[in-house]
Amino acid sequence: MLRNGQVMLVDDEEGVRTSWQRFFRDRGVATTTAPDGASAIDQLSRQPVDVVVSDLRMPGKDGLELLEWLHVRQPDTRFIMLTGYGDKGLEGRVRELGAVDYLEKPVSPDVLARAVERALAADRVTFRPAEAVEQDTAVAGGRRDGRRRQDVAAHDARDDRRGSVAGAGLRRVPAGAGRRDTCLGARAGGQVSTLAGWRLSTACRGAS
Repeated sequence: MLRNGQVMLVDDEEGVRTSWQRFFRDRGVATTTAPDGASAIDQLSRQPVDVVVSDLRMPGKDGLELLEWLHVRQPDTRFIMLTGYGDKGLEGRVRELGAVDYLEKPVSPDVLARAVERALAADRVTFRPAEAVEQDTAVAGGRRDGRRRQDVAAHDARDDRRGSVAGAGLRRVPAGAGRRDTCLGARAGGQVSTLAGWRLSTACRGAS
């Protein structure tokens, strides 16, 4: 049984619509049908669905026009395009408009069932050209490298400060330390010299 959801099947051939509708209903998926893009838009305007499966070539408004309408009006609807005309340029356009799948006919029932199952299971997915994905990956990698270099530089700077403090005769004073253990760097003003949590360890050991 497929995941629960509402699916619309759009095809200008009545026999195709009927057979696919029976196939999905037998698997527990509620389905509606439309004979063309215009009829589909009319129905979807009144009752949106989760997934639209549409043929590309149809009289009147075709599958691409239907997808363009969904892209603007109902962008959360997942769309699966079926076509008997393999065209990489067309596929790219369909992907850009947010289709979650592009299947060339003839399509076996198992293949379409898996495509609908993925669409019903997924959150809204917008496919993007591979070049854009690779560019985003490179940018993200550059940002990670930049942050890593910044972390290393900050760590080295902390080590340098600690080395300078230790060389100057400073020591860290625990929180809550008494006056005897606290290093007065400037007794006249009663001030305690500090540097990154370190205090001067001079001449205060005899203080009462």
